[in-house]
Amino acid sequence: MRTKWNPWIVVAVVFIGIALWGGSSEKLFAESPKELAIATASSGGAWFPIGAGMSEVIKRAVPGVQARVQTTGGGVENVKLVHDGKVEIGITISYLAYNGYNGIDPYKNKMQNIRTLFSGLSTGVMQVVVPAGSKIKSLADLKGKKVAVGPAGGGALTVLSDIFQEFGFTMSNITPSYVAYDEGVMMMTDGHIDAAVVYAAMPTPAIKTLATGPHAFRMLDLEEKMQKTLLAKYPYYVPITIKKTVYNTGADVRVVGTPNIVIVSSKLPDDLVYKITKASFEPAGLEMIRNSHPSAKALTLEKAALAAVPLHPGAEKFFREKGILK
Repeated sequence: MRTKWNPWIVVAVVFIGIALWGGSSEKLFAESPKELAIATASSGGAWFPIGAGMSEVIKRAVPGVQARVQTTGGGVENVKLVHDGKVEIGITISYLAYNGYNGIDPYKNKMQNIRTLFSGLSTGVMQVVVPAGSKIKSLADLKGKKVAVGPAGGGALTVLSDIFQEFGFTMSNITPSYVAYDEGVMMMTDGHIDAAVVYAAMPTPAIKTLATGPHAFRMLDLEEKMQKTLLAKYPYYVPITIKKTVYNTGADVRVVGTPNIVIVSSKLPDDLVYKITKASFEPAGLEMIRNSHPSAKALTLEKAALAAVPLHPGAEKFFREKGILK
């Protein structure tokens, strides 16, 4: 006996199908954002122009996706912003990503919604400037002084804490001003503070501007013994020498630094992250990122997969295709 089709049943099935298709489309759109925010730092550091370069790479190479740069408090805050889903991409310091992922100070909770996009972006360098005539000769002399320490969420705070601890005092022994790097340098030249900290890749715009201006300044050197102590005690630091030609200082300056990495939300679709990673390391994209700031010229594919936290599956797929990961 042949079943007789009710035309209203057919119509109902069609409408249900359309509804289901529409629902899945909305879900796909929700999982594939059309605009990406890249968290950097203040405009006076190196991360802002690097983020701008990355945004151009994404806009040119990933159809239908716009990317914008977002100024933030810096490395500490960027880990939280990516974890909380307030931005999709962020630049941070390798040790901050590691500490955030594992819930280590300065993070009270584990930030495990973050993944590595790529590393080896640049190296953040601890740079401290004082007026040329200042009596401050060493980082140890910052005790009891007024110091611009960078944004409240910046990576400088942890590094300063480590250095001060080795000199026998803490952040509570200085009067800090939590301002953008370029503002901190300006406050120093105006005489409102005794020293300004800039923790960013070299050459830093804030200090580069200072070097071409009328105000004479000095950079504080980290004594060789103290540098060795920090390197031995804190494995995430690397030794840095600021050549005198960088800012036209009278001599080379010995300090410490930490590698910077780019993190993304773990919730971004694998295919989107794959496209972003691929675009970043194709010749045109890599050149654009490298040219965004002198500190980014060291970015290479060979070191990009050295992750402080797990790679995003989309990035991992790209690095495996290129033979960087086995």
